[in-house]
Amino acid sequence: MRKRFWKTYRWVLACMLGTVVVLGCAAGYTVGVVSVNDVIAKIDANIGVVEAYLDKNENSNSLIFDEFQEEYAAKTRTIALLLSQDASFLKDDRTLEELRVTVNADRISVIDNKGKVVSSTDPSGEGATVRDEFRSHLSDDVYTDVLFLLESDTPTIISASSLYNNKGLVQITFSADSVVSILQDADPANIAIDMPLYSSGTTAILDADTMEYISCTDSSKNGMKAEYNTSSDLKKKKGNFDFIDENGNRQMLHYQSCGDYIVLATVPYSDIYHVRNVVIGWIGCGGLFLVVVTGLALRMQLIKWGRFEKKS
Repeated sequence: MRKRFWKTYRWVLACMLGTVVVLGCAAGYTVGVVSVNDVIAKIDANIGVVEAYLDKNENSNSLIFDEFQEEYAAKTRTIALLLSQDASFLKDDRTLEELRVTVNADRISVIDNKGKVVSSTDPSGEGATVRDEFRSHLSDDVYTDVLFLLESDTPTIISASSLYNNKGLVQITFSADSVVSILQDADPANIAIDMPLYSSGTTAILDADTMEYISCTDSSKNGMKAEYNTSSDLKKKKGNFDFIDENGNRQMLHYQSCGDYIVLATVPYSDIYHVRNVVIGWIGCGGLFLVVVTGLALRMQLIKWGRFEKKS
């Protein structure tokens, strides 16, 4: 009786352990496949957003510059026309200030035909001279130009337009904060910054010819040459492959060719399989708990039988 019980005891525990292992493997495989497909779907969604952005904003920077140049040129020509029609505006600081507020400018300066500032909404600017870029046009009958000075610490836009009857120029200074903001939003280098994947995944745009990063979640890579071989790794229209990063971590790379660009994303497998590992862990711990409880219950039954046999 005892011998047969021991065989049954071992058989039950072995079956339970086998069931836990099978469940863990099945759940791990299923959740792993779902996790990989889920990651690819998210990457494809990001690639779709980037592709639509690239199609919509091709040559967008030059178009934005053209639009802003026309806008500020029109404002400057309007002010020049008003000042030319009524010479009293040139000496009335209050009217000049009202014109500045009307066009939302930082400063309006009136310049005579010798290049000297004779009137300005900024008193400290009176007596100064015209910018060198405009000096050669002081005698032009019709002239309007706009300078975008966006690289300085305080980005500005400076425009100038001819006053009629060879009276000089009006020079207007605008803040360029809004222009800089719009250009940054339209700059391809900033597209991927807000598209991270999981904890350490990246989204990137490569130039298909040079294989250099145009935009990347890790902005330090912008302008650098990608470490992938375009003739082998990225030879298809769309695909994915695995690679080992500089830290020795295995990652999945999924990419798609979009005209002159290659849009790709990388995700470490530690992120991809995080849910799978959690599920396997719970199944393993739960199964082990059941095996231990069952083993203790069987052992208790064996002890009871032993006591019963002694009494008999």
